[in-house]
Amino acid sequence: MRSVWIAMTLLVIAGGAPAGTVPGSYWYVVDHITDVDEGNRVVVWAALPPAWHGQEVTVGDIVPEPVAILEDPVTGNRVVEWVVRFDHDSPPPLHTFFHFDFDFTEKPVHVDVDPRQVKPYDRQSELYQQYTRAETWIQTRGPVLDMTRRIVGSEAGIWPRVQLIYDWIVANVKYEVPGTRGRDAESVLEDRRGDCEQFSVLMTAMCRSVGIPARTVTNAWTTGGDHVFLEIWIEGYGWVPADPSLGQMLGPDGGGFSRDEVVRMMEDRGVPVGDPRWLLGNLFDQRIVMTVGNNITVKSPTLGHRLIFQSLRSGGRAAQPAASVIDGLNRDLVQGAFIVTGERLADEEAAHAMTHQRLANLFFSEGMYEVVEDVCRQSIEQYGEGVMPWINMGKVYMHKGEYYKAEAAFKRAIVGKSAKRGEILESRLWAHNYLGNCYDLLERRDMAREEYQMVIDRDNNYRGAKDYALRYLEKPFSREKPE
Repeated sequence: MRSVWIAMTLLVIAGGAPAGTVPGSYWYVVDHITDVDEGNRVVVWAALPPAWHGQEVTVGDIVPEPVAILEDPVTGNRVVEWVVRFDHDSPPPLHTFFHFDFDFTEKPVHVDVDPRQVKPYDRQSELYQQYTRAETWIQTRGPVLDMTRRIVGSEAGIWPRVQLIYDWIVANVKYEVPGTRGRDAESVLEDRRGDCEQFSVLMTAMCRSVGIPARTVTNAWTTGGDHVFLEIWIEGYGWVPADPSLGQMLGPDGGGFSRDEVVRMMEDRGVPVGDPRWLLGNLFDQRIVMTVGNNITVKSPTLGHRLIFQSLRSGGRAAQPAASVIDGLNRDLVQGAFIVTGERLADEEAAHAMTHQRLANLFFSEGMYEVVEDVCRQSIEQYGEGVMPWINMGKVYMHKGEYYKAEAAFKRAIVGKSAKRGEILESRLWAHNYLGNCYDLLERRDMAREEYQMVIDRDNNYRGAKDYALRYLEKPFSREKPE
């Protein structure tokens, strides 16, 4: 099948890629295809990395050939649309992949704003009108406006207002995954908790409510996973980054992490611990921006109507609403995306092995433990001190009824080292929960209760960890499938 070459940014160097350029690729997999009906189709939408002031990107091969490259004229985001159909008279393909390659040059962003040099806004400009208006998820009236006015008080300066809003969110909104059920600013404000996207949506809405242009930005970490921060437009300076959810970690209480854990996460990124405001105006690298703004709007030639993604999050199942449509296939599919940077995966076989490692939780949710076991073993052999391979291996042992092996695996996860925020929370919270489950199954109830109590004492409901611990503190875990 033909591939497509699209030069997206921005910087074209004759004779090769620019110095410091890093290769990468986006992969979306639809796995465990066992039944194919007539009239089947798989439609997937994914964001292509945009031109952005903190990076330079060239997108290369897109496989399979897309139906179209769609552009949102308002946000400037570009979205690839894929469609695949299978012959229902042939054996099922088991899995299918969609991917594109890219090269990017990452760089940190540092903006030192002098409040005295900030120029007034041109309130008639297109940029000002676009980024101060209300949108889905981003309310600018009602409770959001009322709270923002209380926060800024009589302060008239643009940059001091931004600082006050940022400081209030860092101090008063608690980082949790998942956050409040509502993804919109009013829900986050009411519940005072949220994930990185909800932090950023709330601050974007608060800034807009008092006439300060702002927008969210979604990036993929080069080490895996994704993240959302925001930018504020300051006349004379341009787009200034703000990352309130990570900023919370730099405060005195570490956002629920110990100082050693915060230092370990931040030291290789050059981020000074102890000053949350460092992440207001500064942005470290190790990321590739995938989308800018919310409510990305494109018209699908396949469906024949307009699509609005409140959050594209690279694309596919992770988008809001989901950026995939699957008809005529079995229901117990596993689908998801991951990004690889620093290398090119050799072929789909390598991508399939990576799929089992990166998307282990999706396979677990469908009860396919055996699919993950071999990859866990390989990861443990290669990264013996890692966190997630040991947690996943422990879950495999739990499923097989090998509780002493599961106990040992979860203990290894607890002492494992990681510079990733999510993995540290997994080891501090979920590994203890799973260890408690093991002790319950081994009829060591006192030891199980100690593990659950450790999670409760952390007072962090990451992915429902505290709720889970409270449930089994009261009632012993039984032989149900581990969560």
